[in-house]
Amino acid sequence: MGAKTGSDEVIRRVAGEFRVLTLGGVAVIATGLSRNTYDADVWVDPFGSPEEWSSRLAPALYDIGSGQPVAIGSWEKIPRDQLAEVIGRDGVIRLGGLERPLDIFRAPNQLPMEDFDEIWERARPMDDGTRLPDPIDLLVSKQETGRDKDRADIIFLEGKIEADYLARLPRATAGEAVRMLGRFLTPRVAEVALTHADPEVAELGRRFLRELAEEGDPYAAEILRRRGG
Repeated sequence: MGAKTGSDEVIRRVAGEFRVLTLGGVAVIATGLSRNTYDADVWVDPFGSPEEWSSRLAPALYDIGSGQPVAIGSWEKIPRDQLAEVIGRDGVIRLGGLERPLDIFRAPNQLPMEDFDEIWERARPMDDGTRLPDPIDLLVSKQETGRDKDRADIIFLEGKIEADYLARLPRATAGEAVRMLGRFLTPRVAEVALTHADPEVAELGRRFLRELAEEGDPYAAEILRRRGG
């Protein structure tokens, strides 16, 4: 029995022909968290229809090494002529038969297909030809899965993003600050926003803290009390 094809080899081939974003545990590790991962996850540009997407990707999925497309959950092999049906239904297929499973998404968790271009532009190029989503986009992809490992990833990503915001927000222009707060906001970030020179930025922070305080958050209420909000 021959050696199994590496998932990295498949990813490089696909990334050589299509725009590919790295997701999942590999992406979180590349962002700075030290942990293990069982599989690899990528989001391939969701161009065209499921039929066109499947037709163009099929050579990289069926004609390279030991890989075999299977349905998520069942591990049932997907005949080539049924790939479009499965990807249209599930938004993802798994490439089994590799040294580690590779999940290939057309429609990933929580990341709308129509936002691919925007997320791609924010992403950082990787050595394998893929791009790494920025931490906020990666955080979004981890939400509402209910998995313990994703909760741990979320805690890590939220801490990393918050630390970055606390350092950048005081020096950001009004426009930059508003855009930042539109993507990510925590009580600590909102407290820093209160001190920004621009009234609109300060009001965004104050409004967020007031909403939390009205919901019973004692930390937000304490910040408002200290800051005269």
